[in-house]
Amino acid sequence: MKMLSVVVVSAAFLSACAQQQDTLQAGVSMNQQPPSNFQSIGSCEPTGWASLERDSRQLPSDQRQQVMRLLQDAQSQHAEANQGQCIMTLQQAENIVRQGTGTS
Repeated sequence: MKMLSVVVVSAAFLSACAQQQDTLQAGVSMNQQPPSNFQSIGSCEPTGWASLERDSRQLPSDQRQQVMRLLQDAQSQHAEANQGQCIMTLQQAENIVRQGTGTS
């Protein structure tokens, strides 16, 4: 009888822990933006940011110009082999595009 009680209590505890974990994961995923497409060294290639240029065409003029300036900066950083700064610049441009097109 004592063993059965331990099993029941353990099962209830594990069930409660699993439900709490699901709730935490749901809360985190609802508040986060999707991960950036520009996180690795390979993403700092001109072909990698072509989608940003294409998507920026849907933005208002001031945002589009800001994205184009960032892409020019990224191109210079790529030419200078400054990959880390290039990735951060592309992430900035990506955030502007996501906010302007409502895909965040």
